[in-house]
Amino acid sequence: MRRTMKSRLTTFITLLLAACGPVISSAPIDSGAVGLDAGATDAGADAGPAAGVSDAGEADAGPPPAMGATVTAAGVTFRLWAPHATAVQLEGDFSSTPVPMTAEGSGLFATSVASAHAGTVYRFLLDTPSGQYTRLDPYCRQLADASSCAVVDPSSFAWSDATWQRPTRAASVVYELHVGSFAVPDGGTQGTLGSARAKLADLADLGVNVVELMPVHDFGGRNGWGYNPQLYFAPQPTYGTADELRAFVDDAHAHGLAVWVDFVVNHMDGWRQAPLACFDDGCPGGAWGPWFFPPGDYATTPWGPRPNYLEPQVAAMLRGSVRQWLEEFHGDGFRWDSVSNIRALDGAGTTPGGRDLLVAANTFTHARGALSVAEDLKGYDQITRPVAGGGFGFDAQWDGFGWDLMNLLVPASDDGRDLGVVDRALRGGYAGDGFARLLWTENHDTVGNGGARLPVRIDAANPASFAARRRSMVGAVLLLTTPGVPMLFMGQEALATQGFTSPPAPLEGPTARGLEVRAFYKDLLALRRNLGGQSGALQEGGVEVLHRNDGNKVLAYRRHGPSGEEVIVVLNLRNRAYTRYDVGVPAGGAWRIRLDSDWRAYGSDFGGGQTGSVTALDQPYDGQPATLPVKLGAYGAVVFTR
Repeated sequence: MRRTMKSRLTTFITLLLAACGPVISSAPIDSGAVGLDAGATDAGADAGPAAGVSDAGEADAGPPPAMGATVTAAGVTFRLWAPHATAVQLEGDFSSTPVPMTAEGSGLFATSVASAHAGTVYRFLLDTPSGQYTRLDPYCRQLADASSCAVVDPSSFAWSDATWQRPTRAASVVYELHVGSFAVPDGGTQGTLGSARAKLADLADLGVNVVELMPVHDFGGRNGWGYNPQLYFAPQPTYGTADELRAFVDDAHAHGLAVWVDFVVNHMDGWRQAPLACFDDGCPGGAWGPWFFPPGDYATTPWGPRPNYLEPQVAAMLRGSVRQWLEEFHGDGFRWDSVSNIRALDGAGTTPGGRDLLVAANTFTHARGALSVAEDLKGYDQITRPVAGGGFGFDAQWDGFGWDLMNLLVPASDDGRDLGVVDRALRGGYAGDGFARLLWTENHDTVGNGGARLPVRIDAANPASFAARRRSMVGAVLLLTTPGVPMLFMGQEALATQGFTSPPAPLEGPTARGLEVRAFYKDLLALRRNLGGQSGALQEGGVEVLHRNDGNKVLAYRRHGPSGEEVIVVLNLRNRAYTRYDVGVPAGGAWRIRLDSDWRAYGSDFGGGQTGSVTALDQPYDGQPATLPVKLGAYGAVVFTR
């Protein structure tokens, strides 16, 4: 994408408004005096081999002007894009009268206020042909109230994560949580970043290493899911301040947890009073204003109006939010909501500018060493192909794995369970890459939207029944031993049974049965992350089905890779226990039992399982050179390493 830049202006003319009034600049602001605070930097260009090189590889005129409120040594610079405005004034607690802003051309207005500082409250007053409007800053970093922003100096936060190292894609195990309901204080109705931060040690103890925050950018209302964004630089005020979000990330890193954010740019809040709606005009003819596509095929989605990716200022703002998350908040990655409505119209055709936005954002993300995951749900392998190969450059995309497992595990009849579903899931992927999938058995959509937790789907009358626990645990074994990036939904690890409502109710605390199930997840997560050694194959791509008995509903598979380590998983999808069940394995000798879902630590009503090691007999079986005799519980799973 080529950019046309204004030449630098190096002369400032200052005037004194009043003896106690602010000092402002009456000339256009120097567009070169920007840093990472600018927010509108061309992400794709900055991610390239050198700064000052455009996406096309050509030298450009330098960085764009800093947008919003930028703290400088001389005060605060304010800049706004309002293409239909004839004049703009700045209102703030630094002056009893509005401060005129200078028109820079191309719809930009700017001024500098020497007496402004971090914490200053401000807003814009726009004069337009359709009337006068009071507006929030689209680059607002923190809301002061419903109609004003507070200046934030992102460089003032004292970070302590200098030695932090992000997990690789293959090593990542994700925990999706909703800030407003994950950790609600006693007697409260809604959680905050502070209350969620207090639970980070519990997540680290569980064994996940990525926290995926459901949308935390400002959204309409007080307690929603967050998928109706209104601003892209300010955190939801009911969750906390910008510095509280930074503190959450900093503390997460101290606990060994990466932090991803759910990023919603396929649409914005479909409310005509939202901050960017009808921003500087009267929205004639059903239009939504300059931040959105005009009326026509691309204007709306089922959830709200679509930002105009083709408009340079809009694309720059969205790329700037990507930059802010990675650099101002030290974030580690993204989950992009409904990519099929960014690149296309729910997968059909092409949305102008959508591909350019995604490619630039992913290029920038990877240049910063972070990860990017798409919710596209169209099975389109170009989503996770490298940009150099014509793809969109995502590291992974949401997969149908979870729906397949529901169809396998939920029905009451064991006879109808299709082991082919497991076989295909194990071998699945995009362009031959199993780890290009993000896998789940529960997520906010399946637990919400009229859905239910997996144990509830299995046994709605008693989600803590033997069958509900054991079959959902088999699902967890598949989730965490299949090639891919696994994700848990908050509470899943402790047998949570309530749905994800709107507005979200506080996450329930674990029952005694839930604590037993949590112990199972903790051990399983330790295997997936190779915390005890010898299970590194679970982070490698090799997978081989060793045994499949469609009558008994037993399947065994081997995970392997360049490390030379091997993991054998044996699954029983029938309500029948075996004191000995033979499967073929690639070598004789001792195989160490690393997890048996029948252990009583995972359920006081379970059979007891087996411990120690099992010796594989030097007898060919299943086309393998050795036979492994396995004690296998009903709806059981046993994991071995060598």
